Amino acid sequence: MPQRKTCKIYKTCQHVPCGEMMNRCKPSYCSKSSKNWGICNITKKECPNQRNCRMVKNRISTDQVLVTILHQKMPYIWRHLDRKTRRKMIRLARKPIRVLDIPKFID
Repeated sequence: MPQRKTCKIYKTCQHVPCGEMMNRCKPSYCSKSSKNWGICNITKKECPNQRNCRMVKNRISTDQVLVTILHQKMPYIWRHLDRKTRRKMIRLARKPIRVLDIPKFID
């Protein structure tokens, strides 16, 4: 007999673990995988009701960054990287642009 998939909700969007999804949370990248990628979070579509879902306690992961921030600073290269490189990219994406900017070389 197949098991029923349980509905889970989290305290905040930051508490959602990597690879999972919660309604009305912006998509984010994590070191292992991405999170909050779903129809409810990407488009303005009606989401299933989460009133009867179970609350799950979870720690906030330090290896996460919002999609908009990462794409603004380092676009289109995420899917070609391994896990260690993803962690380094998340650390770099948290830094301000003035720290990441390389001054032009004078010939």
